[in-house]
Amino acid sequence: MTCSVTRAGLLPPQSLGWTDGVRAPDSLDEGLDQYGNRVEGKWMPKGLNPELWQRIRGATIEGDLGTQSKVLKDFTRACVYTRDYRDLDDLRRILSVLRELGINSWIDYKRDCDTARGVYGYGSPYWHSPRGTVDIETPRRSTGRQMDLATLAKRPL
Repeated sequence: MTCSVTRAGLLPPQSLGWTDGVRAPDSLDEGLDQYGNRVEGKWMPKGLNPELWQRIRGATIEGDLGTQSKVLKDFTRACVYTRDYRDLDDLRRILSVLRELGINSWIDYKRDCDTARGVYGYGSPYWHSPRGTVDIETPRRSTGRQMDLATLAKRPL
């Protein structure tokens, strides 16, 4: 199953109440990985406040973060979108800016294609960064990675 496929009969998730979203000045260049997945993704910092969101918002508009950002109404979570989950240098650059802006907590990274597949909750992060670091690590369990491997196993030789 690739990310270009719709939710395949699954009910769409309930709206989380995203309240504010902004885009960076440059446009998104979509691409596909070797599994046929779209390559966009997002850092998902948690536990924000209005002041921290305004800093993220401003950095996005200035082009210092990813392609776009959005925040939940209650500021419990934001999404800071990136161009390509495989570009660890760019992911680390964006992560560094988030740390400089004041996000010191653990941050998960999720691919957009996994959201399109309906992958939520435990096992949904593709990458994560431990508290206060700019390290990018592979989680113990990643449902998206397992789905990619299953896709490869089904391909004819």
